[in-house]
Parts: sequence; C-alpha cells; structure tokens
Amino acid sequence: MEKKHIVVLGGGYAGVHAAKALHKAFKRHQDTVEVTLIDKNRHHILMTELHEVAGNRVPESSVKISFDRIFSGKMVNVVRDTIEDIDFTGQTLTGKTGSSYPYDHLIIATGAETADFNIPGVKEYAYYLWSLDDAVRLRNHIESTVREAARIADPEKRRQKLTFVVAGGGFTGVEMIGELIEWLPILCKENGIDHKKEVRLILAEALGNILSMLGEGPRAKAVANLEKRGVEIRLNNLITQVNPDGFVTRHGDEIKTETLIWTCGIRGTQFCENLPITDGKIGRKLVNEFMQSPDYDNVYVVGDGMWHLEDNRAVLQIVEAAEQTAKTAADSITYAVKSELGLKAKEPKPFKSNFHGYMISIGGTWAVSHTAGIAMTGFFAMALKHLVNIYYQAGVAGVNAAWSYIKHEILEIKNRRSLIGGLAEYKVPSYWTTFLRMYLGVMWLIEGVQKVTSGWLTDTTGSKVYWGSADGVASASQAVVETVASATASATTMATQAVSAATDVVASASQAVVDTLASASQAAGEVAQFAPPLLSKPWGLYTWINDTFVSQAPYLFQLAIVLAEVGIGLALIVGLFTFPAAVVSIALSIMFIIGAMAGKESLWYIAVSIVMLGGAGKAFGLDYWVMPWIKKQWNKTPFAKKTYLYLDEPEFTRKQMERKLGKQ
Repeated sequence: MEKKHIVVLGGGYAGVHAAKALHKAFKRHQDTVEVTLIDKNRHHILMTELHEVAGNRVPESSVKISFDRIFSGKMVNVVRDTIEDIDFTGQTLTGKTGSSYPYDHLIIATGAETADFNIPGVKEYAYYLWSLDDAVRLRNHIESTVREAARIADPEKRRQKLTFVVAGGGFTGVEMIGELIEWLPILCKENGIDHKKEVRLILAEALGNILSMLGEGPRAKAVANLEKRGVEIRLNNLITQVNPDGFVTRHGDEIKTETLIWTCGIRGTQFCENLPITDGKIGRKLVNEFMQSPDYDNVYVVGDGMWHLEDNRAVLQIVEAAEQTAKTAADSITYAVKSELGLKAKEPKPFKSNFHGYMISIGGTWAVSHTAGIAMTGFFAMALKHLVNIYYQAGVAGVNAAWSYIKHEILEIKNRRSLIGGLAEYKVPSYWTTFLRMYLGVMWLIEGVQKVTSGWLTDTTGSKVYWGSADGVASASQAVVETVASATASATTMATQAVSAATDVVASASQAVVDTLASASQAAGEVAQFAPPLLSKPWGLYTWINDTFVSQAPYLFQLAIVLAEVGIGLALIVGLFTFPAAVVSIALSIMFIIGAMAGKESLWYIAVSIVMLGGAGKAFGLDYWVMPWIKKQWNKTPFAKKTYLYLDEPEFTRKQMERKLGKQ
C-alpha cells in the first residue's frame, strides 16, 4: 500500500502543534503514513518573545528551538525549503530548491506578516518586529543610535536620535516600549547621556485606547505604570506619513525621530494571500469549522493565515488560536486518513475557541494579565506569564527547554531585568570551586578508607550496615544516638549522649560492645563520622528500607557504601563525573541523616554537593574533556530523542543522518 503523505507548511506555533499532534496520532502507522514539516528556517521561533531580543534582555538563542530538538525521534520529517508554488489540483508543493513535495493532505500554517496599511514610508523607514531578523536589526540600530547621539553636540539632532517611538498600542507595542524603558537607561549610562533629561519615549496609538483587549481595570494600571516610568502615550494619533527623519500624524503633528518601531497590526503573508483558494480578509484564507478550505477538502489553513467567524467575530491571531486551530485540523486529517486506511477513527469536533486570557509584560519585572477572569499586575502577573511560557516550552521540547527558559529569563539576566531582580546575576567563576570540590572529595575518601581499615570489606556478615529489629536487640545506629547510663557485658548497645561523653561511655561499656563497635567514636566513624546525630531515632522510611532491602544482602550494601564513598572522593578530586558524584553524595548524606547516624556536618556535605552540580568538574578537572564526548554520544540515542532529555542539541549517527538527508 502506498503511503499517505501529510504535509505541514510552516513551523510556527500552529505548524509545530499540528505536526506533533499528527505524530501522536500516527506513530504506530509509520509504514502507511508519512508526516513532513517544511519551513525555510532551522528553528521554531518564539514570536511572542521577540521584543526581549530587540530590547537586549535575552540573547537570540533564547527564542529559538531547533526543529531537530523538537522532532528528533518523532515520525515527522523536517525539510528546510522555501515553498514557491502549490498545485492544488496535482497536490504538489514546489520549493525554491527545485524539490517537489506531493501530499494527500495539506496544512498551511504560514503565519502572518506586519501590516503597513499602505501608509507611505512605513516599509522604507520604520522598524518591524515580526521576525528574529527584525528583532536583531532593531537591537543593533538602537545601540548604534545611542552611541552616535553621544558624539553629537547639536541639541536638535541629538534630541532626534534620542526620541524613540513605538507605533501601535497592542500587546507587541506595549511590550516593546517596556523593554526600552529598562534598556535605554543602561545604554545611556554606558555612553555618558543623561537619560532622564534627554531621552523621549512615545507610544503612538491610532485608536482611543491601548491594550483594547484587556478589561478597564488592568488597562488602567498598565497606562499608569507606563506614564509613571516616563512614557508619553499619544492616543488617536494616526500616522499618515513616515519619513527618514520622523513621521506626520493626521492632525498635522510632526515628530522627529530615527527610531519608529511599527507594531500596528498583522495580516496573512503575501504568499498565503496569493494562493488560488477562497479569500477571507486582510490576506487570510477562508476556512470552515474544521479548518478546511471550501475549495479542497484535503487542504487546511490554520493559525494567523486562516479566516473563520465564530459568533460573528473573526478568530483572533494569538498563540492559543494557532494551537487550537492546528489541533482541529490535525484531528480532521487523522479521522480522514484513518478512515481511508480502514482504521478505527474518532470523529473530529468542530472548532470551538477556548482562550484563557492575556498576559503582557512591561519590561522584565512588571506585567499585567487578565486570565480566567482574574486580573493581576506586577510580580504575580509576571510570574504567571513565565509559568505559561515554561509550560509551552516543556510541551514543545521537554524539560530541558523549560530549564533553558528559566536560565535565560530569570537566572542569567543582567542589570536586574528579571522577576527576581539581580539576586542571581552575579556568577562565581568555576575555578573558585576547584578547591572546594577537592576538599569535599578528600573528606569522602577519608570516610571510605576509614571503613576499609575498620573491616567493612572483611566482615561478610553485613553487621556494619544492618541490624535486625528483633525484641531486645538494639541497632548499631541506636548505639550512636541513644543515651544509656550504663551497659552490661551482654548488651549490644552503648550510649552517645554527646560527642564529648563518647569516650567515657566506651570505657564503661562491656567487652561485648567493645568487640562489636570498638569504641563510641569508632562506631560513629564506622556509621557516618557525624556526631551528635541530628535525629534521636531513625525515620520509619529508613527502618523500612533497612528491613526490606538491606536485610536481604547486608554485605552487598556494606560493600556498596564503601565503594560509593571512595568513588565519590576520587571522582571529585580529579573532577570526573562530578555531577553524578555530587548526586550520590547528597543521597548518601540524606540516608545517614534519616538513619539517625549523622550530625550537622552532613548538612555541610549536602550544601557543598549542591554547589558541585553546576559544572565544577570542568574547571581543572577531567570533565572538561570527558563530558562533551559523553554528551555527543548520549544525544544520538533513541531514548534521548524520545524523551527530549538532550544534554545539548541532538546528534545523529551516520545512518540517522543518511536517512534524514535521504528524505530531504
């Protein structure tokens, strides 16, 4: 049977969501179904975060997720090409590379582009914010403009360069002006410019309100915040002409500036508009409730490029709409293909929007939101925005993508432009941890060697780590932690009320106890070398583990502890496998604590081990050479691709690469 070919054109929010849904539906039918995603880029771009790049809050890498990362291990074949033509009759796409891509079902997810409303000069002189290239270009322009202004003596020319205007009071415009609020003072300080006296920030909106999609309460708070931070909000300020040195409004006002950022709206792409299928409005294509074109029942349009009326209102061009329309189209295709293949299929549901609300950041520290009927501002609104973004990234590319977001947005941001200000801004160079790493290693090595010299390897009874819970018999851990006034010759326990009293207790203990543990200090050293213990008795969890598992092979566990302590010590000293060694160090320390065998010194072990998790082995350690090689091998494994647990970007074996290139 010939395969069914499903093609997704575009790797934005809608395209990625559709492709992942199709993978989930057909991953067990790869012999009969093939899913291909075509995009001109190598990365999925987080369009809603572009203002952060333009405002120099985060690096470019933070808004890019490679398609290799997203779809490695998935049945989705990713092709990098620019589609120039679609033959709907012949069911074929033709790319700029000359390649042809046949399809049985097609999803068009080509997104949107900036709308200039045919206003003269916008294309030529305004700066857009609808691609990563736009964001980088704008960031570089702002930096160079401020530097140039610092060298200009003429007050009018200087004022012109230091006037920054954002046209459009929607989400993108407000978020962009928020970045400028935070970044421009930093730039000005670096270039010797008095920001408060010389910089002018303008938010120009053609309508009577900014953030019109928000309720009155959140909108008013957003306006108040902007004005408090020096933004001049000009409402009913329709721009009619853009010039190289400024712009003119319909009221005849002329504002001199070299930085006009245009965020006045979006439309379907020119490519989408030119397609010979039924038009909707503003460059978007008409679809039914299943996202199907009325012209071809195997062609679907989703995301910003589709036009569909719901309750007599056009579906919004927002991320949630892109994801939900993509799912509707994917479900419709799944039903159609499975029906054609004679497979059990669930009938698709017509599109019904379910939007949760809106969140708008004004810089990196303040936001306003109206979500699920609840309005918030400030810290909590910003935290909610971060949580939503983390959830999205985890869904697209796993826990590593979510962790990368946290680092980019909170932990590694400079100049206090994050939710927690500059609390995580300062970074300790890794070489300072070298001495601490080696010291911790030496301490663990001493622990292990002491156990070897105390007979942990020769005592095959396992009595060093396991003591039964029969009546009248006390455990060795109790010998360390319980205070006993005296001991008889037949007793199996001894007192350790305090470290200073341990010697006296041993002196008065019976010979049987001495033969068992040697001395109170020795007993403490054999168990964990920590005294007095933090706990007066073991936790129930520890007792259960001891009786359930350790009792089955006590010598094996006894041997494992010795090897673990020696191994941790050697690994930390030479800086090899530092991360797993630190994890085991933490685990052992916790075990000793809950077993009532360890004192407060164990908390020091845990604290230092946590520090070691941050790559301490790469500074004057073998991890510098070993870990990159391991990462490369791990990232080739099917497990890493299936779970998204990459240690870096995914790698491909020769056979995988040949297969990948062969499909392209």
